[in-house]
Amino acid sequence: MAAQSVAPGTSQKPPLCGAAWAVRAETYASLIYEHLSSETIWLDAGCGWRLLEDDLDQLEDWLVDHCHFVVGMDVSLAAHRNVKWLVGGSLYALPFADGSFDLITCNMVVEHLHDPMKAFAEVARCLSPAGAFIVHTPNLLNYGIFGNAVASQLIPEKWRLRLVHGTDDRTTGDFFPVRYKVNTLNRLMQLFVACGFEIHKKIEVRQQRPFFRKTAKLEKILMKLTPISSLLICAHKRANA
Repeated sequence: MAAQSVAPGTSQKPPLCGAAWAVRAETYASLIYEHLSSETIWLDAGCGWRLLEDDLDQLEDWLVDHCHFVVGMDVSLAAHRNVKWLVGGSLYALPFADGSFDLITCNMVVEHLHDPMKAFAEVARCLSPAGAFIVHTPNLLNYGIFGNAVASQLIPEKWRLRLVHGTDDRTTGDFFPVRYKVNTLNRLMQLFVACGFEIHKKIEVRQQRPFFRKTAKLEKILMKLTPISSLLICAHKRANA
């Protein structure tokens, strides 16, 4: 990876607010920042319409400004808040040449994959030697995520989505079926290694607040029992992979 460089007159640190509600997104953004330079070519796979959650526009823009350029890819794309280069495609068959990118990110994408091994192998193919792959995904061992996984198997999808809407302000079109094939820290790490990566950092992100207001008292107890709501892993492609 190229050494980090910053354009003259710009801040060397990302604009983090440090608020509790932003911990998850800002931890993810900080991992990205560690791997950005003026030469970095970055792919955000499964990009949706923005890089981070709402209310973090300044941080999103800062990240985009501190790389050479970023490409957004998803199965269906109409527009993106701050990524100009948009490509339609699948993680199972990335439409890029070998070694095209220095950094590939997947933010809340892995939980939807029916074949994570195939997707990770494609990421490894498209990364340059020592390139970084950053994954942010829910932790199945959290009470809320586990409950969503059970609900996805037992009740009709439209009913499950009504429950999820109570914890998330995304539109219906932004929800996709969940599978949670590798959504524990150990399983994720095993998959990274199997696909030719060396683990650089692993971060367990704690849940900051209950999912529902009406069940907040009960959830605060469950949060103590299963405090980790999401997982962040950054790994580097092995030179001989």
